[in-house]
Amino acid sequence: MEVDFKVAPEEKIRKKPSFIKPWMGLKYLFKKPVTIKIPYERVQIAKDYRGFHTLDWKKCVGCNFCGQICPARAIEMTWIEVDGKMEKRPHPKIDYGRCTFCEFCVDVCPTGALDFIENYILTTEWKDEELELFDWVPIHPDKFREISEKFPDYRFPVEKIKFNNETKEVTYYLRDGEVMKFKILGYGIRPPKPPTKPAQKVAAKPAEKTEEKKE
Repeated sequence: MEVDFKVAPEEKIRKKPSFIKPWMGLKYLFKKPVTIKIPYERVQIAKDYRGFHTLDWKKCVGCNFCGQICPARAIEMTWIEVDGKMEKRPHPKIDYGRCTFCEFCVDVCPTGALDFIENYILTTEWKDEELELFDWVPIHPDKFREISEKFPDYRFPVEKIKFNNETKEVTYYLRDGEVMKFKILGYGIRPPKPPTKPAQKVAAKPAEKTEEKKE
């Protein structure tokens, strides 16, 4: 079956030049702006908005389901040491520079350890030390909600994250003034191998002098 398409003539498609339309944009100078000045203006977000993650470290079994399903590869299983004791299972570390906030990781978590909260604002001044904020092991949901109730502005709960390259110690400076510290021992599903101690050199014993027998 053939279909005939009608093509509009060029005279109807071509727009005629106008000297008045460019000046019509001036009327918006006297109207209120439509955009919202985030984060200076607070807005009412939807219920169960997919924001930052929370993690119950005691419930996490280190199964890596979250890391396997993540389409952006933003999750890396991390071995952590708290108060001198290594956690029994690795915990997910999330890179918000890659995360798309699809929350597939939350859906597949078998124990409900990984969850999310409505907070979503993470702004920086583009300093190198502030990039640590985009890569973190989430805190407990109760602590996150406690900070959110004290500061109801939907911001990130951590003001600063400091990482010591020598000791591998991570320090969270929370917005309520508390400080949280832990060490990163390694990455992956398998536990990291303990550091090998350098072999101590044993001093060689001096050779005993033997007296020559006189004939």
